[in-house]
Amino acid sequence: MYRFDIINALIKRYSYQRYLEIGVEGGEAFSNVQCALKHGVDPFSVNATFRIPSDDFFDMINEDVEYDIIFVDGLHVEDQAQRDIENSLLHLSEGGVIVVHDCNPPTEWHQRSYEEFLQHYSPWNGTTWRGFVNLRASRPDIEMCVIDTDWGCGIVTQNGEGQDVIDLPDNYTYTDFQAHRKEWLNLISVDEFLQTLA
Repeated sequence: MYRFDIINALIKRYSYQRYLEIGVEGGEAFSNVQCALKHGVDPFSVNATFRIPSDDFFDMINEDVEYDIIFVDGLHVEDQAQRDIENSLLHLSEGGVIVVHDCNPPTEWHQRSYEEFLQHYSPWNGTTWRGFVNLRASRPDIEMCVIDTDWGCGIVTQNGEGQDVIDLPDNYTYTDFQAHRKEWLNLISVDEFLQTLA
């Protein structure tokens, strides 16, 4: 399954009407998502509804603006990814879901720095995984898992009883992540995800 397949499956299952995408870029996900209302945020994409940085977008919209499903695929660096998820939570409707791309880099090279990425344009997941696991370690009020497909598609909800937080070591590294990948991400298979929609 690709990210937009997951998003469309959630839209269909829960009859979501309002979709927000952070990081539209070429528009592949945005054009494939089927939802009544679609907004895209990206300062550099001609496919975006709002051509501004995500921080500016969240500062701009009213507190009562809500979306049923939000796809976070903006700048793949720890602090920005974490901030995009936290800001999305503030605008998520009751029963809504956040999908986060690039949560499961397969190698240390895939999570290289933004500066290194600019020198070598090829698959880059960045440090989105760090923003994701930071929230796994600090937010018992939400539920989080990662579907093991398409570079790792994180699922974040405010439903249910919340999550047991994970214990992250100080100054944790990618080597630590490799050793604890399944636990830290709460990694599930595509089949396990589909079972939740049945």
